[in-house]
Amino acid sequence: MNTHPIIAACGNDCAACPRYTAHPFEKTAEELHHTAELWAKIGYRDHVVTNDEIACQGCRIENWCRYHVIKCCEDRGIRNCGQCRDFPCGNIKDCFEVTASFEPLCRQACTEEEYLQLKKAFFEKEQNLSLHRMTLRAYHQDDAAVIAGWLRTQNELYQWSADRYNKFPISGDDINANYAPVLGSGRFIPLTAVDGHGNVIGHLIIRYPQENDDTSVRFGFVIVDPALRGRGLGKELLRLAIEYVKNHLTATRIDLGVFDNNGNASHCYEAAGFKPYAASEFQMPIGTWKCTEMEMFIERT
Repeated sequence: MNTHPIIAACGNDCAACPRYTAHPFEKTAEELHHTAELWAKIGYRDHVVTNDEIACQGCRIENWCRYHVIKCCEDRGIRNCGQCRDFPCGNIKDCFEVTASFEPLCRQACTEEEYLQLKKAFFEKEQNLSLHRMTLRAYHQDDAAVIAGWLRTQNELYQWSADRYNKFPISGDDINANYAPVLGSGRFIPLTAVDGHGNVIGHLIIRYPQENDDTSVRFGFVIVDPALRGRGLGKELLRLAIEYVKNHLTATRIDLGVFDNNGNASHCYEAAGFKPYAASEFQMPIGTWKCTEMEMFIERT
């Protein structure tokens, strides 16, 4: 069973929720009926609803939401409020306040086990959103050892770095040695993504491919902590990097390359707005791999 948090738009942890039935969190009919009874006892419902009504597959735009956070997140192209530049807004603060108002009754009406489950699922919204709020900072040399540890196989190494290292495994010292010659050039910008506690959770570099051309930059070495994949953090890393280009650089075009055998990364780049424009091949010790070049353009006013 996957025990990693699944953070909903408002900060609920779906993985801990007794209503959540998406695979692999399916519930028995008896479990769902017990939850329906619990919801009535707490006051979340005014009667015991059916199992179909109590079961939840997660945030969807058609779901009723008192605070309309699902639609708001979709309109802004984010997965949860913690990814919003306006977090915490007045609306989500109201959500936190109303949620907290149910906690005393839950303590009274629930068993200790039930209360702890509901606490994890619903009463830690703000902590969840703050913890999973990704921000970018300048790369530190100490980050390298963490990043190197994410490259668990030869395939992962070459998908990440193409022919830049040509050996496996690599160490943090190898990454720092690779970056060192260009760090002071002003045309190579390594960035590290951290969570709300300052933990390193992602990385990428932005560089100018052409010495005398400031109109185009290239993303490379894009990676997210493998333990956190599948939660939209890759798309969020790209969104933040695109914002970095818009706010700190003058480029109007961004490109990157993705190997054809890296479907997850390709889908992530497409979701972030990149489109294919060319193809290439890389000769590496592990074999000859086909690569799709992708690009996006930035409108500046």
